Amino acid sequence: MRDETPALPDGMITPGLAARLRERVVARLSEALAGFGPPFDGAMTARIPDLVAGFDALYARRPVRETKGGSGYNDSLTLSVLAGLLQPALIVESGVFRGHTTWLFRQACPHAALFCFDPAPEYRIWSAEGARYFGEDWSAVPVPLPEGGAGQALAFFDDHVSQARRVREAWERGFRLLLFDDNFPAEHLYATGVPPVPTLAMLQDGSLTDGTEIVWRRNGRERRYTYSEADTDGAAALLDRVLVLPDLAPLTRHPPQSNLTLVRLVA
Repeated sequence: MRDETPALPDGMITPGLAARLRERVVARLSEALAGFGPPFDGAMTARIPDLVAGFDALYARRPVRETKGGSGYNDSLTLSVLAGLLQPALIVESGVFRGHTTWLFRQACPHAALFCFDPAPEYRIWSAEGARYFGEDWSAVPVPLPEGGAGQALAFFDDHVSQARRVREAWERGFRLLLFDDNFPAEHLYATGVPPVPTLAMLQDGSLTDGTEIVWRRNGRERRYTYSEADTDGAAALLDRVLVLPDLAPLTRHPPQSNLTLVRLVA
C-alpha cells in the first residue's frame, strides 16, 4: 500500500542555507509584485517572508498528492503567497480539476466566498466546505461582487478557454483583478495540451496579424491555430497591467511553472 503520510517536499534542511534560499524567493516575488503596483504596497509585500517561510509545512498537508496536469510546488507557492497577501472576500475559480488550488485558496483565505466552476466534477478529489460548485461555465452563473466591490474579488482562470474571452467576460462582470494559468506566447503553444488561445501573451504580441497560422507538434501530433482579430474580442484594450509571475524553478529547482500571470483590468 502506498504511504500517504504527509511529508515535507524536497528541499534544503541546513538552517542557514534554507534561509538563504527563502530570502532569494522572497526577493524575487517582492520585486515582481512591487513592479505591478496597486494593490501591492509596502505594507502588503512585507508579509511575503512569513508566507514563504510557512509554505513547505502547508504544502506537506495537501490532500491532493498527484500534481500531473495540475499545479506543482512552484505554482502552488506563488498562488498561496498571492492569495495570502490579497485576502479577497470572493474568489472565482474556473478550472478545479482535482481540487488542489481550491485547497490552497481555502488555506490562505479561510473566510472567502468560493465559486468553483468545472464541467468534469468526477476528477475532483477535495472539496472546500462552504464553497459553491457548478458544472456550468462561469459566464452562465450570476456571481455577485462582494460589498467591498471589485477590489475584494479575485478570478482565477485555469480552464484552457480563450484568455481573451475570459478577460472580456471578467471586465463586463465587474472583476478587475485576474489570475491566469498557461499564459504561453505563440512560440510555446506546444507546452500545454489545450492552449487557451488567444492567450494574454498573444494579445500583446504585435507580430501576430489576422490570419497568421500557427502550427506545432505535441505528443507526436500536429496541431494548428489561425490567429483572428475577431477572437481577441477587443480584450487587449481592457488590460491595464499584465505581470507574468516569476518562474521560481531556477531558485527552488522544482519543475518550472506554467506562466501564472496576474492581470489588472482598466476601470
